[in-house]
Amino acid sequence: MLAGNILSAFTEFRDRDNLARAWRWIRSNPDPTYKRYCGGMYSRFAVADDLLLEELRQQLRREFYDPDHSCKLLLPKKSGLLRPYTILSVRDQVVFQALVNVVAERLAPRIRSRYLRQVFGHMYAGRRSRWFYKKWSDGYAAFNTAARNAFNRGLVYSASFDLTAFYDSVDHGVLCHFLADLGCDKDFCDFLRRCLTKWTANHRRIYQNHGIPQGPLSSGLLSEAVLQHFDQYYGAKAGLVYLRYVDDIRLFARREEDLRRMLVRLDHLSKDIGLFPQAAKIEIHRIKNVNEELKSISHPTEAAVRGVQVDQLQLARRLIELSPRLTPTLQIEDETRFKYLLAHAIPHSRLNQRMLTISQARPDLAAPVARYFARYRILPNRVSRELLKRVGRKELYESVTAGWAGVLQGRLRKGEADNLTRALKQRWRPRSIGSELKAVIGAHLLRERALTENQAHYATRQYVSDWWVRCQLVAALDSKQYGNAMLQRILNEGLCDSNSDVSLVAAVQIANLGTAVPSPRESINAFGAKALRQLGVFKRVTGRSCGIRWSFERFLGKSSVLNWRSVFGNTYSDAEKLAVNMRALADTNVTAFVNAADVFNDRLLSRLYQHDSTLGTYKLGSIGSVKFSTRLKQKYPAVLNLCNGIHEERLKSNLSHPVVRSTGRPTSRVPYAYLQTAKRLYLRAIKELELVWSSPGNNRP
Repeated sequence: MLAGNILSAFTEFRDRDNLARAWRWIRSNPDPTYKRYCGGMYSRFAVADDLLLEELRQQLRREFYDPDHSCKLLLPKKSGLLRPYTILSVRDQVVFQALVNVVAERLAPRIRSRYLRQVFGHMYAGRRSRWFYKKWSDGYAAFNTAARNAFNRGLVYSASFDLTAFYDSVDHGVLCHFLADLGCDKDFCDFLRRCLTKWTANHRRIYQNHGIPQGPLSSGLLSEAVLQHFDQYYGAKAGLVYLRYVDDIRLFARREEDLRRMLVRLDHLSKDIGLFPQAAKIEIHRIKNVNEELKSISHPTEAAVRGVQVDQLQLARRLIELSPRLTPTLQIEDETRFKYLLAHAIPHSRLNQRMLTISQARPDLAAPVARYFARYRILPNRVSRELLKRVGRKELYESVTAGWAGVLQGRLRKGEADNLTRALKQRWRPRSIGSELKAVIGAHLLRERALTENQAHYATRQYVSDWWVRCQLVAALDSKQYGNAMLQRILNEGLCDSNSDVSLVAAVQIANLGTAVPSPRESINAFGAKALRQLGVFKRVTGRSCGIRWSFERFLGKSSVLNWRSVFGNTYSDAEKLAVNMRALADTNVTAFVNAADVFNDRLLSRLYQHDSTLGTYKLGSIGSVKFSTRLKQKYPAVLNLCNGIHEERLKSNLSHPVVRSTGRPTSRVPYAYLQTAKRLYLRAIKELELVWSSPGNNRP
C-alpha cells in the first residue's frame, strides 16, 4: 500500500524524504528561464542543503513556517499585454514542490491511463524518476501524431477550446475541492491555500484568493488537478477526438454539428469551476492542411539543424523565410519553429538587422533575440549602438530593457561601456522601476562603483527592494568597490534579512570575502547561520530556530535579541506553541488573538516571578491577581501594562464571558484596530525584558 494511503497528506508533505525529493526535482528542472532567474539561489542553497532542509522540516513540523511574498516579473505577450512570471524563494519552491509531490501521487492513478491518449502535457514521471515530468517534447510529438491520425481517419473538422488566463483565474476554493476529492485533508488544503494567497499577491500586496503562480515547476501539475475535470466529463463519443495539452483542448470530428455540441459541453464544464473560454479563439473550421494546424518543434527535425554540425547558412535562410516581411505589422509564419531555430543560430551580420527589427516590432520575441546577441563576445558596433539607444530611452516593457542591458554588459568596448553606465545611472530609480530592471541596473552600477555608499546601502535595504532584487544586488558586491566597513554593514544586514535567500547570499559573500560578522547570532536568519556553519565561519550554530522570536518578528515587524529559551526554560515548548498560534490569530481573528496572548502573558509572568524573587510569588493562572502589584509596577512597568492591557481586553471578549463584569453590558468581538495597541504594549515589554535577561549572571532564573 502506498504511504499516501496511510499517512495524512499534511503529514506526508512534511516528511524529510519528500522535502529532499522536492529539492532534487527543483535542481533537475529543465526550464532555462526559471534557472536563469534562480540558478544563483540554487547554488547558495546547495552549500548547506542538508542542514537547510532539516531547518525547513522543523519549521513546518513546529508550525512557524510562513511563506514569503513572491517576486513578480511582468513579461510582454504577443497581444501587447503582460504575463506575470513568479519567482519564489528556494525555501518556498521546496515547500510548493513538496506539496505538489503529494498531489501528484494521489492524482496519477486517476489520470495515468489518459497519458499520450487524451492528456499530453505535465505528465508526472513518478517518484523514482530523476525528473518530475515526462519529457515534454515526447508529449507534444504524441499530441501532433494523434491529431494527424484523427485527420487521416476522416475527422476533418476541428476546433480549439482555450481558457482565458487559466493560471491566473483558478479559484483556490475550487482547487481545494478537487484536492479534497483526491484525499488531501483539510490541514493540507488550508496550508496550500495560505501559501498560494501570498504567492499570487501582486507587489501592492492585494490578496485575490485565486491563481496559481506561473513559472515554478510545481504549478503545471497542480493545474492538472483542476483540468482533469474536463477529461473526466467531456463525454466521449464515437467519431470525435478530444486532445488536451495543458489548457489547450483540440477537438476533431466528422461533422461540424458534433463539434458545436462538444464546445457547448466544455463551456458548461468551465462554468462549473469558474473558468472562462476565450471566445475569440474558438472557431469551427474544416482542415485544409493538418500541418498548419500543428505548428510546433515536434515536427520532423529541420534540415538546417539535423546532425552534430548545424548548417548555419541554411539555418539563416530558414529564419528569413519564416519572417519574410519586416513591416510594423510583422508576422512570423511559425513562431515556435522560429524560436527553435534562433536558439541554434550563431550571430552573424546577415541576421543582425533582421533580429533588431523583429525585436522592436514584437517585444514578446525580444528575449530569444537577446539570447541570440548574447552569443557575441564583443557586440558589433551597429548592434551595440542600437541597443544602447534602446536602453537609454524609456520603453513600454521594462523586462525588454533589462534584457538589452544584460546583453550589453561585458560585451562593449571601453568607451561604449562608460556610455552604458551613464545611461543606466540615469534610469536608476529604485523606488519606481520594476524588479527585473532594478536588479539588472543596480547590480551593474554596484560593480562599476557608480553608486555612492549611501545609495548602495539604501538599495539593499529590506524596505526598498523585493527580496529577489536584494539577492542580486548583494551578490554583486565586492571589496574592490566599497570599503570593508561599508561591505560589512550591508552583508550583516543581509544576514539578518527575514528572507532566507538574502541571508544565504550574504553568508556566502561573507565567507568568500572574509568579512567579519558582528551581528548578534540570535538575530541572524537561521538559513544564513547554517550556511556560515557549513562554510566554516561559525564553529557551531543553535540547533533549532526560535519560534517565539520568529513569531514576534512577524507580528511586530522588528527583531529582538531576547533569548526566549532562557526566559521560559523547561516551559519553552509550551510557550513557543502559544506564540506561533498568537501570530497566526493576529492575521485572522483578533478576538482569539487576545485570548491566546493572555495565556502567553500568564506563562511569561510565572517565569519572571521565578527569575526575580523580590517580586514575591505567583501562581500560574492568576494573572488578574497582579493587576495592582506595586513591586511589579516599580520594577517592570512595561510588562505590567502589557499584562493588564491584554487581560482587560480579554474580559470584554465574547470568547471569554457573556457580559463585561464591570459594566454588565454584553461582550463583543475585539476590534481589528486593537492590534496596534497590542503591538505597542509588546514592543515596550520586550525591550524591558531584554535588559533583564541580558544582564551578566541573569541568563537563568
